[in-house]
Amino acid sequence: MSETTATAPPDTLFGSLQRCSMRRDPTDRALAGIRNADRWVELTYAELLADIESVSTHLAALGLKKGDVLCLLLPNWTEGVIYTYAASRLGAVVCPITTIYRQRELTFILERTRCKVVVIPSVYRGFDYAAMMRELAAGLPDLQHVICVGDTDVESLVSSDDLLRPPGSSTPAPTGTAEDVAVLAFTSGTTGEAKGVMHSAASLHAMMDDLVEHSGFGCRLTSLVISPIGHMTGFLWGVLMPLRGAGDVVMLPTWEAERALDLIARYSVDIAMGATPFLSDLLGAARERSGGQLPKIFICGGAPIPPSLIERAVREHGARVVSVWGMSEYPVGTATATGDHPTLASRSDGRPCGRAEVRIVDEVGASVPVGAEGDIIIRGPALFKGYYKRPDLDVDSFTADGFLRTGDRARLIDDDGHIRISGRTKDIIIRGGENIPVVEIENILLTHPAIKEIALVAVPHERLGETACACLVMQPEATELGVLELARFLSQRGVAKQFFPEAVRVMSHLPRTPSGKIQKFALRNQILGSEIPAATG
Repeated sequence: MSETTATAPPDTLFGSLQRCSMRRDPTDRALAGIRNADRWVELTYAELLADIESVSTHLAALGLKKGDVLCLLLPNWTEGVIYTYAASRLGAVVCPITTIYRQRELTFILERTRCKVVVIPSVYRGFDYAAMMRELAAGLPDLQHVICVGDTDVESLVSSDDLLRPPGSSTPAPTGTAEDVAVLAFTSGTTGEAKGVMHSAASLHAMMDDLVEHSGFGCRLTSLVISPIGHMTGFLWGVLMPLRGAGDVVMLPTWEAERALDLIARYSVDIAMGATPFLSDLLGAARERSGGQLPKIFICGGAPIPPSLIERAVREHGARVVSVWGMSEYPVGTATATGDHPTLASRSDGRPCGRAEVRIVDEVGASVPVGAEGDIIIRGPALFKGYYKRPDLDVDSFTADGFLRTGDRARLIDDDGHIRISGRTKDIIIRGGENIPVVEIENILLTHPAIKEIALVAVPHERLGETACACLVMQPEATELGVLELARFLSQRGVAKQFFPEAVRVMSHLPRTPSGKIQKFALRNQILGSEIPAATG
């Protein structure tokens, strides 16, 4: 290793990794997972740092520099970890992108960020990302290099293997500060476009440190990464948090409960994080397998956790379920702790985590009493730095004293600060941890010649938490549409299939306020009071 990596820079993401590596033997395992799309590897701390150094040197030669955006459209592969820290080493901004995105969503992000370098898989789960990027690149003048993980016959793409080879040039010195923008995460909301959430290393480290101290996790834990690293949840738990705690990372490439159990047993996994469906699937798979075990700690968020799941986790596996609430803007705002009563996680989404200040307020901003419902506002050192190139959203999103209006509603359930999420004021639907951009999908479907009016409404789903039901008012003389036609229409426009409505209700009219706004709460109540047609196909 060169002299430039001997001394850690300020507490950047890369600097944090260096410092934590000093607490481990260089031969200790740091990372296990898929490499080059098809090969399982185990990397020591020394090997991981050497790979990061090689990739950062090659990225610098490709023109990536401080402040540039490196987009990562990768599954849970080891390259996601390596490229993140390589970019941080150069002071570049990492933008993780979920692999479910297709032409429409990806083009928006690449254009908005003026991305110079993007890293993609050649093929993943049967989809040809290399072919997609070859088509998109012609319309992206700022995009200079597409780095491909895995074999491809597209000559214009750069092979990731080439960047992992030791460079012939000198290694650039680490750069950047803890307060620089380090991570840019796009999240869907109530507006017609995705919002870019900017975090510094300082804000992310504050969140991680607060959560560890608050929940009592400890350090040097083996973490199984089951949430996609293209999401803030998977990115934090799979790329940043375990290594900051001098632990090691085991990456599950795609969600398979049986495969997850294999890795838990093989690597004696201590901790995992995921939405409620992951916990449910793991418990089901473990029940069918003799000796199948869950991690000692399972962090769960994104939807209420059924008490039966928590009881089974404790009774059958001695595992503790920790409930958390947060968002991209403040990744963990509240959490329960490993020392709490096991059933608390089924009744509460936790209490303020570390230095987070969480208030539940009424419509005039006054704190509500225990038991009353109100809007959640939050501030603290883990708060994001603002919305990327959208200062108008910053103005609307904060109170005069610096609290973020989260758009979530909750009740304070006791005097200790424990809260229970009760709903959302923002118009989003969360399907299995994925935010469906309601307004955007509605606007696309309104271009269908047979649709006169539309509203997407969240309906409960036992496993996914919520799915979208499309409430349609048809054009005169138009034939009624079903989920298959809506899926075909959205697919042709490059929309990710996870955003497709999974039920349809054709109506004569949509309930509205006197000012003409659709009353979605009334619509949802109306739908839930009748049978919803099941999704087909």
